[in-house]
Amino acid sequence: MGLVGKVPPHLGNLSFLVDLDFRNSSFHGILPSELSCLNQLKLINCGFNNLTGDIPSWLGSLPKLAFLSLRGNGFSVETIRLTDNQLSGSIPKEFGNLKLLKELYLDSNKIEG
Repeated sequence: MGLVGKVPPHLGNLSFLVDLDFRNSSFHGILPSELSCLNQLKLINCGFNNLTGDIPSWLGSLPKLAFLSLRGNGFSVETIRLTDNQLSGSIPKEFGNLKLLKELYLDSNKIEG
């Protein structure tokens, strides 16, 4: 889309937004906490931007979120908590590429070893 700059916090006012897709743009900085107000979101795709910082914990509070792509950014990840979900299958091998990862919580899922 060719969007440039920081992700506008005012997007958090779009309460009926279902899809937030700004992949392949030139956003930088963090994902603003105001986006946590978007309770109808089913999809967030902010892949291939220049976003940095921690992956926001408020992403876990979006009740309808079914698809999340953060790939191709500069996020730092030390802890991933996916406890008490309905995840199944095996652990993706890409988790081994997270050099800063210190803790991974997958309790109460159907993950294979």
